[in-house]
Amino acid sequence: MQPMPEKTIAEDSSLSLLQKILLTTDGTVTQLLELFTGEKISVQKLEHALVAGGPPLLAVPATEPVLSRKILLRGTRPWMYAHSFLVPSRLPRGMQAAMLQTDTPMGQLWKAARLETHREIVDFHREDDAGLAALFDCDGPLLSRSYLIHASGAPMGLIVEKFPAAWFLRDRPGVFL
Repeated sequence: MQPMPEKTIAEDSSLSLLQKILLTTDGTVTQLLELFTGEKISVQKLEHALVAGGPPLLAVPATEPVLSRKILLRGTRPWMYAHSFLVPSRLPRGMQAAMLQTDTPMGQLWKAARLETHREIVDFHREDDAGLAALFDCDGPLLSRSYLIHASGAPMGLIVEKFPAAWFLRDRPGVFL
């Protein structure tokens, strides 16, 4: 049996405490980034489209609309990339509209909707992606985690978050690179 991603992350001595927190948190990453960086974090939408079907982990029919949303969480620089797959039919109505019409981070939308959710980390790895690394103006591998968001007993979304492996290496407040 393969170890859970959280255990793999916790035991990885090459990761700093800050990296481990960002990769295992079940809170909103936006708030953590604001605390770590001392900056106001905003959403920069890169791509936003309804697609038919979604990743198998969402267990939706191939014809069901799924929102594919690619964003950067940024302050004075981009700090994190996220690709979300959300099932609109499993979201509260007000949240569906806000997802499509605003740049509000998802965690803040869930909080405003008082939506009870459970996050399940399903993958953690390092990867090389020169195109994505260019968005961060850096070279080298990225750290990536994927997690399902469950609400009302069904997966309502799959989110993949990535940031440069060379970032957040120090465990002292205010030191990130």
